[in-house]
Amino acid sequence: MLTAAVVVGAFWAGVAGTWSPCGFSMIETLGPSGHDGGRRLTLAACAAFGLGAVAAGGAAFATLAVAGRAAGAPAVSLAVVVAAVGAAADAVGIRVRPQIRRQVPEPWRRTLPLPVAGLLYGVLLGLGFTTYVLCVGTWAIAVVVFALGDPWLGVAAGLAFGIGRALPIAVVAPLVPRPLGSRLLEAMASRPGSLRLTRLVVAASLAAVAVAAGTASGAARWGPAVDPSVAGADVAWEVPGGHGVLLRAGQETALPGDDPALGGAYAAWHVGRTVTIADRATLAPIRTFDIPAVDALAVSDAWLVFRQPRRDGGSRLGVVSLTGPPVYRYVASVAFPTEIGRPALDGSIIAYHRAARTSSAIVLVNARSGERWVVRAARTAQLLQPSLRGPYLLYVLVTNCVQELRLGLLGGSRDRILLRRPAAVLRDRGHEFGHTEQGSRATRCPSPTVPGTRILWTTALTSSTAYLSEFSPNRGAASAVIERVAR
Repeated sequence: MLTAAVVVGAFWAGVAGTWSPCGFSMIETLGPSGHDGGRRLTLAACAAFGLGAVAAGGAAFATLAVAGRAAGAPAVSLAVVVAAVGAAADAVGIRVRPQIRRQVPEPWRRTLPLPVAGLLYGVLLGLGFTTYVLCVGTWAIAVVVFALGDPWLGVAAGLAFGIGRALPIAVVAPLVPRPLGSRLLEAMASRPGSLRLTRLVVAASLAAVAVAAGTASGAARWGPAVDPSVAGADVAWEVPGGHGVLLRAGQETALPGDDPALGGAYAAWHVGRTVTIADRATLAPIRTFDIPAVDALAVSDAWLVFRQPRRDGGSRLGVVSLTGPPVYRYVASVAFPTEIGRPALDGSIIAYHRAARTSSAIVLVNARSGERWVVRAARTAQLLQPSLRGPYLLYVLVTNCVQELRLGLLGGSRDRILLRRPAAVLRDRGHEFGHTEQGSRATRCPSPTVPGTRILWTTALTSSTAYLSEFSPNRGAASAVIERVAR
């Protein structure tokens, strides 16, 4: 919802720019009355203009999103406030502030081939902030994209803005010599109500952005619960000391087994060593497997992944195809004290953490080919409990100072911090009470902090939401909760 609302808002903010002096001059310049090259040249110039506007819009808003990410986005509350204020401003039609009183260079139309000039004009208008701004929504969408800090959302919003900026001009310009084109241009230039209506549409779009962002950031917790798993709109979890639970359309349903997992069209759970694959929509059992000592599951449309303890205290991950012969094979195995975390599965790609005494890493394995690669590694921090969704990786980072829920691209080098909590580590004063503090060094953390009361644990990821289970080791199973966090 949030992505769709931002894209729609960006499109209509781009459309509003048609009423600027530059928009009207573009219609005249690219239309048949602006040159002697005929209809074919008009169409070529309009196509070049559209290409420039779309490319520039995508680049501009993607840059804003990357800058926001570098600044510590997402700041969802800021996005909500800015979208709401922008919606109110455009709804009442206040004058746009700040305003950029600049027009595109006029000599280009006389000194350059028209398609080249159209391309460059499209780039300037597609950037959004190089000429007149006709609605508050343009500024609001820019701040929202910055505040959310999602490069893919920035690209989508920028492309939509560029399309909105170019489409009315590219449609009206070839029609200007005809009666229909003249009537359209006259309605735009002589009737302020047309721009007013467009700003009202922008306002409605921004209101939708505010609502969607507010919904995505709303606090939601379920407990006692750990080990979330998601597919579609369904969420499943394990009740500590009990069985699995499925949440669908606000209704909780008890599952007849432990360690539930959702993926694709399937749900999975186990009772002892019997693992059941069921239809996710009806929970009707489809297939069972006999897997001794299983203690964690992940499932997709084609694969089942399970974790087992080893006799020497280590652990291992196994995989079995759901579309071929039921032959188990192991894709990871470690000896104590190294640990393998709960597996996650996206399509055929398995993700898990491997934690040793002196290092930790997040590892991906292709269930089909067996190929594996390390996507994150650290020696001074623990990298734990990964989840996958397309190109995105969600995981928990723990140091002796902080715990962080992080989201990043698999091939990226910088991750966004979705949630930060103090590390659950007790620190002494570094000196005895009443004695000198000289030479003491109680902590190397940037600032003294009170130890956190909760430990960030297992994760799950959708296209708009991250799920995180937390628990307090000193308060028992009833303190375990699953929290929803906006991406």
